[in-house]
Amino acid sequence: MEHFWLIWLVSVLCAACIIPVQSRTIRRQVQRQAAMYPAAKVPPVSVLVALMMLQTCIFLALGTAAGLWLLPSTGLRLWFVEHWSQKATLPFSLPAFWAVSVVSGIVAGGVVALVDRSFFQQQMTVKRREDPISNRFFGLLSSFYGGVCEEVLMRLGVMTVAVFLAQKLGLGGISYWLGIAVAAIAFACAHLPGNYMTYGKSSVVTRWTLLLNGMLGILFGCLFWQYGLEAAIISHFCADIVLHVILNKNRK
Repeated sequence: MEHFWLIWLVSVLCAACIIPVQSRTIRRQVQRQAAMYPAAKVPPVSVLVALMMLQTCIFLALGTAAGLWLLPSTGLRLWFVEHWSQKATLPFSLPAFWAVSVVSGIVAGGVVALVDRSFFQQQMTVKRREDPISNRFFGLLSSFYGGVCEEVLMRLGVMTVAVFLAQKLGLGGISYWLGIAVAAIAFACAHLPGNYMTYGKSSVVTRWTLLLNGMLGILFGCLFWQYGLEAAIISHFCADIVLHVILNKNRK
């Protein structure tokens, strides 16, 4: 638990990057609700954003605390944090670490974009309504949130807890694969509400969200297992840069 404040504070700073995107999305939702229900009282956008940030900070604290508490029992590691703070010897070379982390993220982002455009976008019966990541700058901000916050929540939090419980049940080596699968499913499901708001609720949107995000979740889980949480964070960040910045359709 000695690294709790470091990880949590970095995560909160990255969560703050998403405030402009959240503010824009919430403002549009409030305007839509006001048009549909003129008599309804809705809190100011600033209050709603503050509440969302508070909720995010609490979830990040819980995920960080649970993950760090159970981490020593699972065999999962924070290799670079341990190397920096405790001079722990890395079981891999730095060039290999960076190559795997960066290249896997770039390739994964490209594959997801290709599958999306080749198969799913053609099937969408409802076109994009209001994409929250409306320009490259918002895409960059979202990449910090996705790369750090989502990995702290899903891999350090959910995956570590799942691996710990599976090991306690005596499942041995399969525990890691179960943890990877559970975290990937949770990661994919967490993207459903936002995609429903953007594309509308349909079976195509559900399959698209679960498949593409599930694929990414499995990759990041494997990286956490083999190279540490930092590798999953870097890979996730690179994948988001490809998807939300380099290939951003809005190009603003």
